[in-house]
Amino acid sequence: MLILITLIGCDQKVIDESLLDGKWEAAAGYEDGEIKGEPNCYPFQEGIEFKDDSKVYIQTYERDFKYLVYSDDQEIFFYDKKSSIYTYKIKMPSNEEVVLEGLGFHESDACYLKKK
Repeated sequence: MLILITLIGCDQKVIDESLLDGKWEAAAGYEDGEIKGEPNCYPFQEGIEFKDDSKVYIQTYERDFKYLVYSDDQEIFFYDKKSSIYTYKIKMPSNEEVVLEGLGFHESDACYLKKK
Protein backbone atom coordinates (compact mmCIF):
# COMPACT_ATOMS: atom_id res chain seq x y z
CA MET A 1 0.00 0.00 0.00
CA LEU A 2 2.84 2.39 0.80
CA ILE A 3 4.29 1.96 -2.71
CA LEU A 4 0.99 2.91 -4.32
CA ILE A 5 0.73 6.03 -2.18
CA THR A 6 4.31 6.98 -3.03
CA LEU A 7 3.69 6.65 -6.78
CA ILE A 8 0.50 8.68 -6.62
CA GLY A 9 2.36 11.37 -4.71
CA CYS A 10 5.07 11.87 -7.37
CA ASP A 11 5.07 15.40 -8.74
CA GLN A 12 4.61 16.01 -12.43
CA LYS A 13 6.90 18.74 -13.70
CA VAL A 14 5.09 21.95 -14.49
CA ILE A 15 5.41 22.03 -18.25
CA ASP A 16 7.10 25.07 -19.73
CA GLU A 17 4.38 27.37 -21.06
CA SER A 18 6.29 27.85 -24.31
CA LEU A 19 5.57 24.21 -25.24
CA LEU A 20 1.89 25.07 -25.40
CA ASP A 21 2.28 27.87 -27.95
CA GLY A 22 2.28 26.31 -31.42
CA LYS A 23 3.07 23.20 -33.36
CA TRP A 24 6.43 21.44 -33.11
CA GLU A 25 7.98 19.78 -36.19
CA ALA A 26 11.10 17.66 -36.44
CA ALA A 27 13.81 19.67 -38.18
CA ALA A 28 16.83 17.38 -37.74
CA GLY A 29 18.28 14.42 -35.94
CA TYR A 30 20.15 14.63 -32.67
CA GLU A 31 23.30 12.59 -32.16
CA ASP A 32 26.11 12.74 -29.59
CA GLY A 33 24.74 15.99 -28.20
CA GLU A 34 24.66 17.66 -31.63
CA ILE A 35 21.90 18.63 -34.03
CA LYS A 36 22.67 16.67 -37.21
CA GLY A 37 21.24 14.23 -39.72
CA GLU A 38 17.66 13.30 -40.40
CA PRO A 39 14.96 13.22 -37.70
CA ASN A 40 14.45 9.77 -36.20
CA CYS A 41 11.69 10.03 -33.63
CA TYR A 42 8.62 8.15 -34.79
CA PRO A 43 5.79 9.12 -34.39
CA PHE A 44 6.74 12.75 -33.69
CA GLN A 45 8.55 13.71 -36.90
CA GLU A 46 5.35 14.86 -38.66
CA GLY A 47 4.52 17.25 -35.86
CA ILE A 48 3.04 17.47 -32.40
CA GLU A 49 1.01 20.12 -30.65
CA PHE A 50 0.79 20.36 -26.86
CA LYS A 51 -2.79 21.33 -26.06
CA ASP A 52 -2.52 21.63 -22.29
CA ASP A 53 -0.47 20.24 -19.41
CA SER A 54 -1.60 16.65 -20.07
CA LYS A 55 -2.75 16.35 -23.71
CA VAL A 56 -0.76 16.44 -26.98
CA TYR A 57 -1.96 16.02 -30.57
CA ILE A 58 0.30 13.68 -32.59
CA GLN A 59 -0.05 14.32 -36.33
CA THR A 60 1.14 10.83 -37.38
CA TYR A 61 -1.82 9.24 -35.55
CA GLU A 62 -4.19 12.19 -36.11
CA ARG A 63 -5.38 12.03 -32.51
CA ASP A 64 -4.65 13.20 -29.00
CA PHE A 65 -2.35 11.36 -26.60
CA LYS A 66 -1.84 11.92 -22.90
CA TYR A 67 1.61 12.82 -21.65
CA LEU A 68 3.49 13.16 -18.37
CA VAL A 69 6.75 15.00 -17.76
CA TYR A 70 8.88 14.09 -14.76
CA SER A 71 11.32 16.70 -13.51
CA ASP A 72 13.81 14.33 -11.84
CA ASP A 73 15.10 12.83 -15.07
CA GLN A 74 13.37 15.20 -17.50
CA GLU A 75 11.54 12.30 -19.07
CA ILE A 76 8.34 12.56 -21.05
CA PHE A 77 5.89 9.69 -21.50
CA PHE A 78 3.32 9.73 -24.33
CA TYR A 79 0.47 7.21 -24.19
CA ASP A 80 -3.10 6.45 -25.22
CA LYS A 81 -5.53 3.52 -25.14
CA LYS A 82 -4.81 2.38 -28.72
CA SER A 83 -1.01 2.51 -28.88
CA SER A 84 2.12 1.69 -26.98
CA ILE A 85 3.92 4.05 -24.65
CA TYR A 86 6.65 6.29 -26.04
CA THR A 87 9.33 7.33 -23.55
CA TYR A 88 11.84 10.08 -24.28
CA LYS A 89 14.30 12.29 -22.46
CA ILE A 90 13.25 15.89 -23.16
CA LYS A 91 15.51 18.94 -23.34
CA MET A 92 14.48 22.47 -24.17
CA PRO A 93 17.52 24.48 -25.35
CA SER A 94 15.28 27.51 -25.93
CA ASN A 95 11.58 28.44 -26.13
CA GLU A 96 11.71 27.60 -29.85
CA GLU A 97 13.58 24.25 -29.64
CA VAL A 98 12.95 20.82 -28.15
CA VAL A 99 15.19 17.75 -28.23
CA LEU A 100 13.69 14.28 -27.77
CA GLU A 101 16.05 11.35 -27.10
CA GLY A 102 14.47 7.91 -26.98
CA LEU A 103 14.58 5.67 -23.93
CA GLY A 104 13.91 1.96 -23.59
CA PHE A 105 12.65 0.46 -26.87
CA HIS A 106 13.15 3.84 -28.55
CA GLU A 107 16.75 4.29 -27.39
CA SER A 108 18.07 4.74 -30.95
CA ASP A 109 15.47 7.45 -31.73
CA ALA A 110 16.30 11.13 -31.38
CA CYS A 111 15.29 14.37 -32.99
CA TYR A 112 15.43 18.11 -32.78
CA LEU A 113 12.05 19.87 -33.07
CA LYS A 114 11.42 23.51 -33.87
CA LYS A 115 8.32 25.53 -33.15
CA LYS A 116 6.31 26.47 -36.25
